[in-house]
Amino acid sequence: MASSLFAGCGNYTATTRAARNEFYAGKYTEAAKALEKGAHEDSLDQLLYLFDRATALHQAGDYDESNKDFAAADKMSEIKDYTSLSREAATLVTNDKIIQYKGEDFEKVLVSQYLALNYLMMHKYEDALVECRRVNQKLHMMISQGKRKYKLNPMASYVSALMWEDQHEWNDAYVDYQAVYALIPEMSYLGDDLYRLAWINNITEDMDKWARQYNLSGDDKKRIRDTAKLPEIVVIVENGHSPEKQPNPAWTALPKYYPRNNPVAFAEVSVNGQVRGRSQMLFNVEKTAIENMDEKFAGLLAKRIGGVVAKEVIADQVGKRTDPLIGKLLSFGMHAIDQADLRSWLTLPKDFQVFRVRVPLAPSYTVQIRPKNGAGDNALSASGVLEKIVHFEPGKPGQRVFIHVRVL
Repeated sequence: MASSLFAGCGNYTATTRAARNEFYAGKYTEAAKALEKGAHEDSLDQLLYLFDRATALHQAGDYDESNKDFAAADKMSEIKDYTSLSREAATLVTNDKIIQYKGEDFEKVLVSQYLALNYLMMHKYEDALVECRRVNQKLHMMISQGKRKYKLNPMASYVSALMWEDQHEWNDAYVDYQAVYALIPEMSYLGDDLYRLAWINNITEDMDKWARQYNLSGDDKKRIRDTAKLPEIVVIVENGHSPEKQPNPAWTALPKYYPRNNPVAFAEVSVNGQVRGRSQMLFNVEKTAIENMDEKFAGLLAKRIGGVVAKEVIADQVGKRTDPLIGKLLSFGMHAIDQADLRSWLTLPKDFQVFRVRVPLAPSYTVQIRPKNGAGDNALSASGVLEKIVHFEPGKPGQRVFIHVRVL
């Protein structure tokens, strides 16, 4: 029994630090290679290896291989969410580190979001739309069955709307843009999006409503209509570092998310050397992680209090059957190893942002993404200024090109 109570487990954060340093330096292929063995071997931390390796492959542009790992992680996080009663009971007298990491709720949701992004980049729109729907299906289940006070994910609906537009499914696109409006009405692109889709769907009443809601002038409305068939560049910006877990000062055996240093607030985007605007927030991973953990705190605390009682009962019984001193030593030892499980998906970004711009049809454009701090100055970013070349097919109006970047 003592061996099971006091057995340690590997520190995933320390073990994979070198791989994450490669990732943060933009060496995504090297990071993925360093994480490959752990991703394909059964261990308490296998899910974390899959999370981080799939993210590295996504950033490296190896979307198909990335989706293989994300699909494995998706399956694993569902299966390993149902631990046996004996394993759950064991965590009452030791800590959660003795069980396989099963993922935070928001991490499970983001697996589908990344699957959707990878399919999007591979132009597999039907598969991407399926994963966009699964994002909020998972959240609906957590809200209804898990009684969580979570919010739906606006990014899934926004990306879905973009793909519906690309396929000229105007009504479906309009429905998804309205879903985004219900969650983040302050997003600046939405005024154009909602007015454009109301116009395309010939819903005059809604055109007037959105024009009033977003203070669209006559010139604004004309611009939206005149540019609706122009090609469009869409940049998805994955910005910064997600928060990390530290012991909660209110109860050190429980984790709490804390923000990491993130110098970049947004990205300024230039096309062929001309500044065309800045990225807009779509989904805040940092805020979601912190809020979700805080929402779960009461339940986690109740479990820990139950663990304290269980430890004392076990120690008392051992003391009565052997020696009181042994019982006291056992009690001390069990409490000493009761530490917070600080494992988490550390290669996630702080947030997801989007930039959109209409351009005249031309064979190609050079797009520059420049990280900016909160004051609008150039940020001290490890990734520096990123440059992408986008290409358009001749004689094809209204086409849309998607690119994604990681800003660190």
